[in-house]
Amino acid sequence: MGAVFFLSTAEAATSYPMAVAGCGIQLTVSPTSTSVARGATVAFNISIKSSCGTDHIAWGPAVTSPTPTVKCDKKGVCTTDGPVLQQSTYHVIGSGGGSFTATATNATLLTTWTITVTASDVTHCCASRSENVLLTTDDFLVAASPTSVTVPAGQTAQSTITVSSVNGFTGTIYYTTNTPSATTTGISCNLQPDPVTLTATVTSISSTLSCSGTPGSYTVVTDASPYSGLPVRSASVSITIT
Repeated sequence: MGAVFFLSTAEAATSYPMAVAGCGIQLTVSPTSTSVARGATVAFNISIKSSCGTDHIAWGPAVTSPTPTVKCDKKGVCTTDGPVLQQSTYHVIGSGGGSFTATATNATLLTTWTITVTASDVTHCCASRSENVLLTTDDFLVAASPTSVTVPAGQTAQSTITVSSVNGFTGTIYYTTNTPSATTTGISCNLQPDPVTLTATVTSISSTLSCSGTPGSYTVVTDASPYSGLPVRSASVSITIT
């Protein structure tokens, strides 16, 4: 005779969810295609609609193409050349939403990544749905020319500040310098035009940095960043007024 199992009173009173026949999952990810500069972060929103009753739907993103390379040092600290993904929640009950972010570090390759988001019924097998989004890692560079200028007192020192897009970066770049006024720093600078906008057809724009002040040696640092504030790229000019 086979083994016989008896349920306790508490177990007998417990209600276990039943699988919903033919249940399915709808998954939406927004945006479906975007870009992020090295040193910056972009956010994605997800929406899950399930016909699986109150089942728990687990979800998560993963970089699926190209395959990122992960390297770990002797201390177990690992780095990747792919975007770093972080999510705020990991499941919904029935239906719901969530979000995750993708951060491009300075080590992230300048390419277009495929991120696959998958939602699966973990209460009952086996409803699942996946959607792909595209993330392009781009960047911009800032350079000064010349990087060293010497002028006599009463004349204006000038340098050209050029911002250039890398791997299709587009957006408006805002400048700031570390010399707000001659009263407090001994030198006063002006940069024009500011801001500047890089587009698909305008991939490099030059502005003129003009400085004047009292005799001395100065290092003028020009920071460039998009409206979000990140990333920040800098160019330095050494100015000597005799």
